[in-house]
Amino acid sequence: MKRKIIGAIFSLAVLGCIPLEANAVPTLQLDIAGGGYDYGSETIVANSDTFRLYALIRPNSSNTLSDTYYISAALTPQVKTDASLGSFTFNGATVNATSDMSYGVPPLESILAADKGDLATHGVFPTYFKEFDFQFSSANRIASYNSQDRAISGGAINTAYNSNGSMYYAMFDVDVSSLATGYNIHFDLYNATLGCTTGDIDVSKFAPFSHDAESGSTTTHSVPEPATLLLMGSGLTGLYFSRRLKRK
Repeated sequence: MKRKIIGAIFSLAVLGCIPLEANAVPTLQLDIAGGGYDYGSETIVANSDTFRLYALIRPNSSNTLSDTYYISAALTPQVKTDASLGSFTFNGATVNATSDMSYGVPPLESILAADKGDLATHGVFPTYFKEFDFQFSSANRIASYNSQDRAISGGAINTAYNSNGSMYYAMFDVDVSSLATGYNIHFDLYNATLGCTTGDIDVSKFAPFSHDAESGSTTTHSVPEPATLLLMGSGLTGLYFSRRLKRK
């Protein structure tokens, strides 16, 4: 009976009657203009070395427009070296990798050793990172959307001002063309608070790791069209019966 109930709930979710968590709009998100979605890393990935990164927020009582927010620009894959790995620019500021970056796990604090209040490693940290602080502006108000869905579908980012919109954005121009070959910059968005320990800063709210972003030419995968799924299913069915005939 329990299995039937779970199956019915899943069927309704697939049909769109019950929203799945993936379709919920998070409080904080990142997006990249023209970016696609990489299912392997669950990250929105840029399709060129120069691109525009968007930070998105749906304000609430705990995360207001007047708060200070942070974007971490982290070197990936993980590396620890004294060698120069080129540079990148973030909103006009040039960052030398790795001399202008800190090694560890965000947020920046007096002690960079990882603790439970830091951002989860999620396959990126510890590595070299640069933290940028900013505030959202009430002048950049738009209709709410899910950046993950947009990246998957390949839709365009609509930043037209919407007085009834529940979302706000901040945008940053990024150029990674001078970064060493084989390296990318991974972006995380979060809010931070002073922890219980003196000098310790903890992450308060962060963009889900399914809604973070990264530079690079990582292959993105679009959602298969129904016709493609039908052909795939037919091929697998044919393979199944072919094997059964061989066994007989």
